[in-house]
Amino acid sequence: KVNPLEGWTPSVPQGDLLEAHSEEWRAMERVGLREVGACAFVLVAGGLGERLGYDGIKVSLPAESTTGTCYLELYIKTILAFERRSATTQLPLCLMLSKDTEAATRALLKEHNNFGMRADQISFVVQAGVPALSDDKARFVLDHDNILCKPHGHGDVHSLLAQSGLPKKWLDRGLKRVFFFQDTNAFALRTLLPALGSAASRNLDVCSTCVERRAGEAMGALCLLKKDNKSLLKNVEYNQLEPLLLAATGKGDVETPSPYPGNTNQLIISLQGEHGYVATLERTGGNVPEFVNPKFNANRTFKKPARLECMMQDYPQLLQGGSVGFVTLSRKAVREYAPVKNSPASAIDKVKQGLDAHCASSGEADFYALHGDFLRCGRDVVIGGKEPGVYRGLSIEMPPRIVLSPSFALIEDDVISKVKGVTVKQGATLVIEGEGSVELEDVIVEEGSALRISTGEGVVLRVLGLKVANAGYRVEAPGVTKAEVIRGFRIVRRDETHLKFEEPGSYAVAPLDLSSDDEDEDDASRLPLILGAAAVAVLAVLLMRYR
Repeated sequence: KVNPLEGWTPSVPQGDLLEAHSEEWRAMERVGLREVGACAFVLVAGGLGERLGYDGIKVSLPAESTTGTCYLELYIKTILAFERRSATTQLPLCLMLSKDTEAATRALLKEHNNFGMRADQISFVVQAGVPALSDDKARFVLDHDNILCKPHGHGDVHSLLAQSGLPKKWLDRGLKRVFFFQDTNAFALRTLLPALGSAASRNLDVCSTCVERRAGEAMGALCLLKKDNKSLLKNVEYNQLEPLLLAATGKGDVETPSPYPGNTNQLIISLQGEHGYVATLERTGGNVPEFVNPKFNANRTFKKPARLECMMQDYPQLLQGGSVGFVTLSRKAVREYAPVKNSPASAIDKVKQGLDAHCASSGEADFYALHGDFLRCGRDVVIGGKEPGVYRGLSIEMPPRIVLSPSFALIEDDVISKVKGVTVKQGATLVIEGEGSVELEDVIVEEGSALRISTGEGVVLRVLGLKVANAGYRVEAPGVTKAEVIRGFRIVRRDETHLKFEEPGSYAVAPLDLSSDDEDEDDASRLPLILGAAAVAVLAVLLMRYR
């Protein structure tokens, strides 16, 4: 293999390491929550879902099947939750699209009224293609007398933003940083705040968010590269890492876990200062380095047309000085990175190699695992075991289906203050959705049962001493819709207990107190009430509204 970094010597870089549920993690979340009100957001969404076996835009896929919330809605709802917590008028969101995704993305936003975001805080930049190359002589490929064009890569986002003038407008508004993230990683904004806290605490001009990496994983690695008197913290793509390490150590990319942090392609970049994003774009036009990555046949001809490419994460190479660093996020329950990018067949091959599946079904299971682990921050919380299943030939262990609205909790401190004595048993479903404030105390969702809590803005709800037993939701194979087919299953709602409060006000849901003045009355009457299909009929008795 060719070593494109010949002459450079790699070493393991030093950065922050944050472990979920630690005091350091919570401290960084608090800093991040203070800083997020001065952030702009850039979502790179130029690709279709063909690699997944899905013919639509990837941001329209459900992040999870329990509520059907698509990725774009999840991202927008989280940004709006950041707004409310930071008392900011509006946080800007820019979407980098392509000619393949622009019309469908705009239509998705229009159909759903921007998922609650104001139209004037959403902007778009659209990338064009570049000519495809047929051979090592860089001859163009013709397609019906037209030059065939292919995507140039997500590195275009920087030059497009330079042309748009948006970063300068953001800086002039008093914003301090911009966060870049990609289309189908549901964890991106959920784990932003500790990373942002780390970047702000160290005054970094650029901060990459990383996770532990496995040998051979199709994921870039952050390396500290040295050559002569030069030193550079750089993302090295997985196909370049192997020859680089072979040349340096003779071993290649073989260690698991890798000593080199895995780059999630989530960047926090400072807008201000000499080495800030605005100044760097003005100096460079945002034109990051390009490369060609052809796949060869045995006779050195191209297997398929190649093209010039560029990568978003190569932005630090444009800097002349400045402070560049990274933070590695670690969580025992699930890795802090769950992109959905592989078809079921590709996912099976990845698993055989000892790697993560990174497909729609595994991404959904990881989503529930993350939310369940988040809920565990509360006092006396018990999360049931996982249910094994095989979907499209892939073994998946499905945790209890827990979906927590960003408005319910953004940081671990929120869960600590709102959750006490909650049990969600195996196969059960707990959904907390909407913009209201919800507190849970002594709540049990029995095995296979479902509890859904929906609140409107301005609602304050306490749920006390509730025990839910019903037919619940079920995972059934195979899927029917296109989004279900690539998962290999669908979620069927058989029954649920649904607590729904839309009008602003303070409410409580609690068990009936049927005790008399007799001190010998059986204490069983004060046990948590069991609610099933008839829950709606008794809610009028249970609800105690106070203002």
